[in-house]
Amino acid sequence: MRFRALVLVVVALLGVLPFGELDALGLDKKATPPKPEELTGAWIGFWEDGEFTRLDLRPDSTGFCAFVAPVESITHNYGVQVYRITRWTLDGWAFVLALTPTESRLENVYVRGRVTGYALELEVGGTDRKWKQKLVLNKESRIQASNLETKSKIDEAQKK
Repeated sequence: MRFRALVLVVVALLGVLPFGELDALGLDKKATPPKPEELTGAWIGFWEDGEFTRLDLRPDSTGFCAFVAPVESITHNYGVQVYRITRWTLDGWAFVLALTPTESRLENVYVRGRVTGYALELEVGGTDRKWKQKLVLNKESRIQASNLETKSKIDEAQKK
């Protein structure tokens, strides 16, 4: 599909196909941002340094966010850090969370970024110590389905 769209755009730019044809083919339309209800549910993924994150977004724009370092990491001993999402907002493609620590030992953090296709490309950082990390989250259901499908095919291939 992408190749077809690219070919049609090149052809239109060369003047062989009028731009009006692009309208008829629906290739001139911009992607529309998701609706907030499309983001509700569980999202999972990793920071660029390997820390695991789970984001539970509720329909009322609240939820929870939890982080944990990899088991092999020395910082895993700090345990899971859980934050209450007091509000999450979606403005076009921009996505922002307002977080409150659930324990006094936890530092204040921010999470913000954008929705890109099937993923949330975010930045998480400390508001006091001024650190930041990139974070990519995907819908948990999407990861589970893909994981089961690929595992099944590998198991099937091993039997041959």
